[in-house]
Amino acid sequence: MDNLHKALLNATSDNALVIDTEGVVLAANQAMYSRLGISPALLLGHNVLDLFPPDVAARRKIVLQSVVRSGEVFRFEDLTQSGAMFEATVYPVLNEVGEAEKLVVCIRDVTAPKRAEVERHRLGSAIEQTVEAIIIMDNDLCVNYVNQAFEEMTGYAQQDMKGEHIGMLYWGEEQKRALHRVAASLEESDSWQGRTVNTRKDGSSFTCEQTVARIRGKRFLPLGYVSIWRDVTETEQLERQLRQAQKMEAIGTLSGGIAHDFNNILGPIILHAELRLAAIRESGVPDPCQTSFEEILGAANRAKSLVEQILGLSRRQEHDKPVPFQLSLIIKECLKLLGPSLPSSLDITFDNRADNDLILADPTMVHQVIMNLCTNAAHAMEEQGGKLSIAVGQENLDEPRPGPLSTLRPGAFVRLSVTDTGCGISQKDLERIFDPFFTTKQDSVGTGLGLAVVQTIVTGLGGGMRVTSEPGQGSCFEVLLPQCDPGLLGAAANGPLEHAEQRQEKILFVDSDAMLAQGGMEALKQLGFTVTRCANGFEALALFRQDPEQFDLVLVEAALPELSGMGLARELLLSRPELPVVLCSGYTSSVLRDKTEAFNAAQGDIPSIRGFLTKPFHLEELAATLNQALATPS
Repeated sequence: MDNLHKALLNATSDNALVIDTEGVVLAANQAMYSRLGISPALLLGHNVLDLFPPDVAARRKIVLQSVVRSGEVFRFEDLTQSGAMFEATVYPVLNEVGEAEKLVVCIRDVTAPKRAEVERHRLGSAIEQTVEAIIIMDNDLCVNYVNQAFEEMTGYAQQDMKGEHIGMLYWGEEQKRALHRVAASLEESDSWQGRTVNTRKDGSSFTCEQTVARIRGKRFLPLGYVSIWRDVTETEQLERQLRQAQKMEAIGTLSGGIAHDFNNILGPIILHAELRLAAIRESGVPDPCQTSFEEILGAANRAKSLVEQILGLSRRQEHDKPVPFQLSLIIKECLKLLGPSLPSSLDITFDNRADNDLILADPTMVHQVIMNLCTNAAHAMEEQGGKLSIAVGQENLDEPRPGPLSTLRPGAFVRLSVTDTGCGISQKDLERIFDPFFTTKQDSVGTGLGLAVVQTIVTGLGGGMRVTSEPGQGSCFEVLLPQCDPGLLGAAANGPLEHAEQRQEKILFVDSDAMLAQGGMEALKQLGFTVTRCANGFEALALFRQDPEQFDLVLVEAALPELSGMGLARELLLSRPELPVVLCSGYTSSVLRDKTEAFNAAQGDIPSIRGFLTKPFHLEELAATLNQALATPS
């Protein structure tokens, strides 16, 4: 081989050698000698096939013969015993008649490129299979690549996005301003992270958590951006629900603290108003003050109801025992009550499409739900009039659903729909309508508690709510409550409270609040009892010990200073175990019941407290509780 060919052979970075058609080595470059680790003397003139094990040599011989016969280049890949990967190319050297008289073999180590290719493939597969959407953009935020998750998240495929500006996913003005803020941030920093609202191909919006980072190449030159998106629409909704629950808890804590004092204020107002009205009615003589007392009593009852609604937000209000009843019957009762107060311009319809509309709940609470929803719907149509449609249907949830019904367990539900054709609700207000004290009404019209209470009641019954509305198109509120087995219909609801008969017993009344005590004493006397009042527990205990048999019943405020109502009751019962004791308090009935049950459990064999009253109470409630305590065997 002349010097020119030797120079060309050594110029290539590949491992190269020249062999005859039988495989005998005629020449090789320095790279080949270095690879094999042998001197030219041990390679030149020897058959290259002798370098391989017999089975490998047989395969290589077939390759050489194929190239000699065809006169065409042949390329193949293989692994060495050490695991390295190489690519071999066999070139035929043809004579004047086109026959191969020599072969040039070039061998290249492709281990690193092949491993890099495997890594690229693995990385590509990972990008395609990840649940997060991945977008690669150029420096102008035009899309070069999106993965499969992006298509599933947005509805846009790779061909839809190729070359398009990422701004096509930001439709509204607010979304475009958000994109502008992101772009401005990337000008100052190489990365950005936050939440944006984007638009799918079908026009629906979704919230995604984005991480955007600048891609830089050699010499730190910017090549573009990579962005990772995670759909957090459901997460955001759960966060809103958590914040709502925290608001409810805060209001519950606040309401529990003020309920006692506020109820104590209402107590004498209600009792005095009832006593004056009772006296006026018994006299049979018209009194100009009757209307004023009726208005006072009505206002006090509304205040009492407001406290109950606030307490209901945290489920601190004690409800009646749930009973099975048909939802349609309660709706008909509500419509009878609402009818006279609603404008004549409203067209009210009721449609019961349910084969079974039986639910298990406190009827009073469901009554409150219906009245609130219908009243709100009527207010939305009071200017222009319209149609108020109430419907009952059934709905089966086979599996948990995303959105407002995500907390419901699968099963059968009775659906209450209240639809109006009123002014509708904006998207901004829809996000807040269940917030306590949020209202779009004038201050004199609403408190902002109605829907918050409705949601609390519905959730407490194991149900859920969903709302659809468009400004100017009206609104539809749907309530789903668990359907009840018709076999439970035989259960009876609590009957009405009966008026108490006049009594002649002597009562020891203990209350530290002079105003409350005055109203209580008058009420007890009105019921026919003989009353002795003490201002504190120690005074009452001293009076009682003078003659333990002088009183037939003790009515005591639970939150007395120094010696509490519970402490006084314990001392009295130790002296006279059969003595009827009734506690009263401005705390909620559930709190008072818990305290009473704990006290009774601690008493053991000693007779315990026989009843309790939650302030503010009406004359009828006072009579019934005392009569029951006096009638209970000791």
